[in-house]
Amino acid sequence: MQPQIDVNVFVHNGAATISEAIDSVLGQTWRNLSITVIDNASSDATCTIVDALAARDQRIKLRRNAANIGPVLNCQKAFWHGEATFVMPKTADDLVAPDFVEAVMDVLLGEPATVMCHAAGVVFGDDRRVSHVYPETHRLHAVGPNPATRARHVMAHYTSAPAFWGIYRRAAVDLLAPLAYRPGWDHAVLAELALYGEIRHVAEMSFWRRHGGKPVDQLARGCSQFTQRDLPHDDDIADLYWSVPLISTAFAHIERFALARVAPASRCEMMAAVAPIFRARWLAAMRREAAIFKDLAAARTERLATAEPTARLWGARQISGVLDAIQMIVPEEDVSSERLALYALIDDAQTTADYSS
Repeated sequence: MQPQIDVNVFVHNGAATISEAIDSVLGQTWRNLSITVIDNASSDATCTIVDALAARDQRIKLRRNAANIGPVLNCQKAFWHGEATFVMPKTADDLVAPDFVEAVMDVLLGEPATVMCHAAGVVFGDDRRVSHVYPETHRLHAVGPNPATRARHVMAHYTSAPAFWGIYRRAAVDLLAPLAYRPGWDHAVLAELALYGEIRHVAEMSFWRRHGGKPVDQLARGCSQFTQRDLPHDDDIADLYWSVPLISTAFAHIERFALARVAPASRCEMMAAVAPIFRARWLAAMRREAAIFKDLAAARTERLATAEPTARLWGARQISGVLDAIQMIVPEEDVSSERLALYALIDDAQTTADYSS
């Protein structure tokens, strides 16, 4: 008997691609799988298409969110839904080759210490032609008995989505902290996952990514809690991690390692390892982000000075969070003047607040 796999497809307004994405799963040589489409309050024909497909194949089910909860939270549902031993979160536009599941499962069943396996990938366009082949260096091979070594490998090498959209062992997924509203949350999830077991890949290019990745700044804005809830991401009380996407990606690892299900000493070891690894990869770009953020922080602090006291305090909290990230990842960037301006803003808010009933 083949172990069952929960394939959970998360989608919002995916009418143009959802049918093809589901067909690529139905066409797998591995037959023992179920498909749950988790619809994020689509306003197009997505659900109508899925209903029609479900009427023809009992392995397909549709779950509808009453409201749009944003891609991060809907992706979380795709990770956790179901009860099968293996789970495969799936986008609604990318495709997989017919032998994708069988090849990946051969690794997972043959290597019990492996908690996730993915496949090599290519990018294709609307004309169905391959426009890009992901380099071999984008594949993860985080193996061996040392959890810290595996997590360091992920931090140093993870680059592209094909390495994320694999098949996961549910026992390891259940150990993960909830997905965070942070740029680079996928990086951090895989780094934590590596603490709980090995991550491997198959060399066959059986993951087909439609159009490739989006620009980093666009992805970062999409990870703002305000954007997720259809609120303006540049509101003066909105979170600001989107404005420093690379710094926030590194900082997200520190946040996640602080919650990891390992011994306290191991958590601290991994938190301390983050900055050196990401500085080696992105230092120049992160320093540019920090410099730009200081101007943004000054402008927002000035606007908050005329806001209602509670809004002032909350806005100051958002700025302070990013300053914390900067100090931990690029400490040579002096943010003392921004801190002093925040202290003055907070002091003034506390002085002028009237909490009388």
